Amino acid sequence: MRALVLVVLLLSTSLAGCVAPEPMLGEPMEPTTPSNETPERMTIVAPTAGRSVDESEVLDVVASADGNATLLVWVAAGCSGCHDWTEMIATAREEGNYTDLRVVSVHRYPSFEDADEVIDRYGTANTSTEATWPLLLPSDGDTVVDADTGEATTVDLVDAFEGPVTPTLQVLDGEGHLVWTSKTYWSNDSVLEDAAALMRSLNEASA
Repeated sequence: MRALVLVVLLLSTSLAGCVAPEPMLGEPMEPTTPSNETPERMTIVAPTAGRSVDESEVLDVVASADGNATLLVWVAAGCSGCHDWTEMIATAREEGNYTDLRVVSVHRYPSFEDADEVIDRYGTANTSTEATWPLLLPSDGDTVVDADTGEATTVDLVDAFEGPVTPTLQVLDGEGHLVWTSKTYWSNDSVLEDAAALMRSLNEASA
């Protein structure tokens, strides 16, 4: 009986505060779709937060980039690292840096977080975590779009982008090739500068 009480107490302690399922923000996900089914050139087509900076109600990342590279920032509402990266990039752009580069934030966990939570965090004006660039709100189970045909594929969006955790920064070139990824949790000047240098090089090559 005493042993049973101890087991119950241990279980109660380990579960304290765990009142809702949480996404494993620090763990990569294994792709469920064979990589050879992922289109060579791909894009994300999803609803936006509907602000003026979001460009349209539904945004096609590659088609709207005019041949330029895009820095994708995969975010979650409750992700401290995402807040940090968003604030850093927004501040840098407000100071006149990186304004020549295209940035798009993408909600990573629609199965865990409501879109309104994400909009409150990243779409509220005059807050430190305001994304002053397009904010995409895909739905759970959305698939990646083939940039060549403009048609949705059967490949899960997250799998196509190699299971990004939050935060993850990725560079998609102007044709829809995924060419760079960083899963650095806290904002880092050198990481952002590496991405910026690559994007400028890609943009110059395609000009």
